[in-house]
Amino acid sequence: MLTIFIIISFSIIAYQPAEVVIIGPRFHEQDYFIEELDLIAEELDIKIKYNAISDPETFIIENPDSNGSIAIIPNPQGVVNLAQRKLISNLENIYVDNDSISNLYSNHLTSIVSHEGNLYAGWTRLFPNSLIWYDISKFELNNINAGSEPYSWSFDDFETLLKNTKQIADKGFSPWCANSESSASTGWIQTNWLEDILLTKYGPLIYDDWSDLKIDASNIKIYLSIKYLEEFIFYENHIHKGSQSIINKEFRNLPKVMLDDSNDCFLSWSGHYFRYYIPEEYTYLEDYAVAPLPKINFDNSVVGIGDNIVLINSDDLSQKVISKILSKNFGETWSAHQDSHFISANKNFNKNKIINKLTLYEYSIVHNALKEDLFRFDASEVMPRNIGANKLWTFFYNYINEGPQNLIMLLNNLDKEISGY
Repeated sequence: MLTIFIIISFSIIAYQPAEVVIIGPRFHEQDYFIEELDLIAEELDIKIKYNAISDPETFIIENPDSNGSIAIIPNPQGVVNLAQRKLISNLENIYVDNDSISNLYSNHLTSIVSHEGNLYAGWTRLFPNSLIWYDISKFELNNINAGSEPYSWSFDDFETLLKNTKQIADKGFSPWCANSESSASTGWIQTNWLEDILLTKYGPLIYDDWSDLKIDASNIKIYLSIKYLEEFIFYENHIHKGSQSIINKEFRNLPKVMLDDSNDCFLSWSGHYFRYYIPEEYTYLEDYAVAPLPKINFDNSVVGIGDNIVLINSDDLSQKVISKILSKNFGETWSAHQDSHFISANKNFNKNKIINKLTLYEYSIVHNALKEDLFRFDASEVMPRNIGANKLWTFFYNYINEGPQNLIMLLNNLDKEISGY
């Protein structure tokens, strides 16, 4: 009996559950993500470790023999790059909630993470870029008392919104807060503006051609989209502190500038990221609110970003874990936190689990677009990095710095740089 007791005791002490290592970036609410992983680990009686690093794509390329089994890749271009290098496995045989992974998302989302006809990633979170944030009290003041007659304020139509804000500018007040300086990355917010206009004005087919660089920067539809931006950027008194503030004033200060009563501006054309920099003393629906970018032609169109999850080692346990992460239930605990920003990409997610009102509203914006396949991933993130995360940023910096008179020359120069890539 003593021998049996010793054997059992040492077996218990020696038992170590299997471990699955997930590689991914550091991000907001990482603790909530790990909390979700712990629930999966408990259910499967395993260990799940999250290894947060600055660039998971490069890490996988440089460390093909690492112990990572699953990875979060923050852009589809990185997924395709890893698939081309045969460093990740396709997910065609993975089922989530008894359904094919490809059935969980829109056609666009599956297509941009596919390679040679195979799907290489699922989607965990999505975030909208195409948003107009506004200070409620200043918005109402401009709505009621903005001249001899009240403006017919509406976020239903972009051209009407622009017309109204130009009238405010004509009165000597600057309606738009547009700080966009971001060190060497200055110009990335303007690529979002271009994408927003291109999608809502010309629709998803033209947008996809631009993302894939099948049309030139000097194409008439790109040119006319930027002319829309010209009316926004360079109209006199339209931008708080002038158009140069776009490239000279730090973008992280935008919420503080907009919500400061000493400033005229009360509108900001910014993405989901705006939320991260709102001072704690301000409250959603009391001090500020948000609306989807008003349409030009295509309603419910939204540009955004999101996270992909890929399979490095296609063993049974890793497949089970990735299936759980992509399931409709993943994120329910995360969403139960009052400060959660989690927006599931899974079309079957129960939105009633979301308790944060702003997150729930953003969820509705994203999923209304997904239903019509009008959610499009940030085009500059789909393009080759040297173009989308370099040349385009420089183009917009130069465009704002030099003024609209050089637009055609700048577009032609951008075409030369793209063709020479």
